[in-house]
Amino acid sequence: MDDRPFNLQPPAAKPRGPQNIAEFWARARSQPGGIQAMVAARRAAAAEQKDGQNDVEMTDSNEAEEPAETEAEESTETPDINAVRAELLQQTQAALATSNWALDFLSLLISREMPTQATSTLSQETRATVGLGTLGATMLAAPTALAQSRETEMRMTAIGQRYLALDNCISMAKPAQSRLEHQIQAEEKYWAEVSTVKEAGFRVARMAQEPQTMCVSFGFLNAAPEFKNSGIAPLRRADDGSVKLELGRRGGGSRRIRVRILENDKVVGQSSLPDPLPENATLVDRVKDARNTIFAQELWHEINREARTLGGRNVRMSRSSVTYAMSPTSTMSVELASLEEENAKDTAGSPRPKDDVAETLSLALALQLSHAHKINERRREDRNAVQTSAPVYSLLGPIVSWFEHDRNIAQFIQHLLAYSKALRSAGLPASVLVREPPVRTPPGAGTAADSENIGPVLYSPSAVEFDVDITPQSRLRVMVKPPQSDGPRFAVWTLPSPPSSQPGSGNPLQSVFPPSPDEYFDANDALWYINGAVPRALTAHSMLVLEGLKGNSSSGEEGLARWATRSDEKGLVDETGGFGIGFEFTFSEGGPELRVTGAFAEGGEKVSRQWVWGLGSQAGEALEDVVRQVLSSCLDT
Repeated sequence: MDDRPFNLQPPAAKPRGPQNIAEFWARARSQPGGIQAMVAARRAAAAEQKDGQNDVEMTDSNEAEEPAETEAEESTETPDINAVRAELLQQTQAALATSNWALDFLSLLISREMPTQATSTLSQETRATVGLGTLGATMLAAPTALAQSRETEMRMTAIGQRYLALDNCISMAKPAQSRLEHQIQAEEKYWAEVSTVKEAGFRVARMAQEPQTMCVSFGFLNAAPEFKNSGIAPLRRADDGSVKLELGRRGGGSRRIRVRILENDKVVGQSSLPDPLPENATLVDRVKDARNTIFAQELWHEINREARTLGGRNVRMSRSSVTYAMSPTSTMSVELASLEEENAKDTAGSPRPKDDVAETLSLALALQLSHAHKINERRREDRNAVQTSAPVYSLLGPIVSWFEHDRNIAQFIQHLLAYSKALRSAGLPASVLVREPPVRTPPGAGTAADSENIGPVLYSPSAVEFDVDITPQSRLRVMVKPPQSDGPRFAVWTLPSPPSSQPGSGNPLQSVFPPSPDEYFDANDALWYINGAVPRALTAHSMLVLEGLKGNSSSGEEGLARWATRSDEKGLVDETGGFGIGFEFTFSEGGPELRVTGAFAEGGEKVSRQWVWGLGSQAGEALEDVVRQVLSSCLDT
């Protein structure tokens, strides 16, 4: 057909074999086994072809079916993808060429009657080669009567076929429409939930590793390095449009910090735990729960880090809890509890007497961790600060200091009240006044936020002052400071005498027994000073009583000159050394006791007597009367 001037057959496809030796060599090397395998395969094919030409035996019908079955079995094998692709491309090119030739042929046919329309569809090559109007068609035979009678039927048949094709298209489009509507509803539901999370204040963005997936950030930028990168969770869409929050390491369930107060191994107080989230919880609630869980995990991590440094302050660690012995019978226990497990156990029960204490301690731990996050933020913003690893947060330390400070104050008040009661039983106007100094603004208050300024005030217990009046002239002030790393501290100093006291009489303790300018690091040391200050204060008070007796005594100034203070400043003694009065303040098993020993003249004879006042003493002779009795009897001798 190549000799025909006008051939309607499509041109032959371009051969896809190797065009040169280099391409052939590259293809041969890419085949399994290389060039050797290809040469061996072609030799085997040539040998089989030669054997086939020599063998001209006729086989029966059964033997002829065997190759057909073999070919059928071979045809079921999976074809090579490259061969299928090449065949598909070849057929596509052939179809394209056929359609182009058909279009040119029809355009030439109508070019004589409708040249304008033919020009728009005729290719430039055909137009340049053949030209318009060179091909035409003439009806050789008119349609028969039968064909004309069936024209309407054929037209209706064509219309029916079109309707059937249209109905098939509609039937095929309906499932696609249903799937599209389902996808639209799922997308609307997904983005509605994502929008609620963003409106709740959480940051929503695309994941860096998966840009097609949204994620929510609910962690804390100032958290410990172990938890800083754990506050991001992907928001994946389920088939029904709901959002699946992938929590990763936090997928083990919701957890919270629980504080318990135990007395004699019996729970008397417990912080409350929220109920676990239901299965139909909203996305915002699930994100908040994940945020609270990671906060509780970080708090538990920091508590364990700090507990290792508080072994000397009665803090102990175990596998599942951290305990602090508040007293010999009372213990505080901190643990990381699972909401699902605790809800299954139903350990809430009825209210306990110290639930409020446990709730306060649990809230204090959370506030202190938030305060530590604020400090980290300010340290990170300070360009001049040296950026180091995160230090151990002080979370349990302030709580331990609170209990130690409270215990020290309670013990100190108990001792001072016992001292005051023993002195009042002797008729002295002793008193103890407890007062707290005003809260001072922490340093750097002008550069920090209000939440950071109030933190040290709330977390650090304030000092407590005790004004102790032994006599109207002898007054002391004891300040109990909160415990530090080296324990509690006690500061003692003297107070001036009140204006209502005798003119010219200052505080005698300032000269005879001044307190140490340094702070005491033990309550027993501060009580030791008070035990020594009481006898010396009573000695100075006895000198005032002695001055009041000079006008009533016949000895006058001469009698007063006979008396002097003892060498230990704990009493008075006359110049002979035979008469006098001594004071001693001791602490026995029954409490503090004031002992007064007097040697005086009674009925012309020397008499020695001892008076004791304590907590269990009945109302009787007053100390000032005893002093007058002893001194006046000695003045008259």
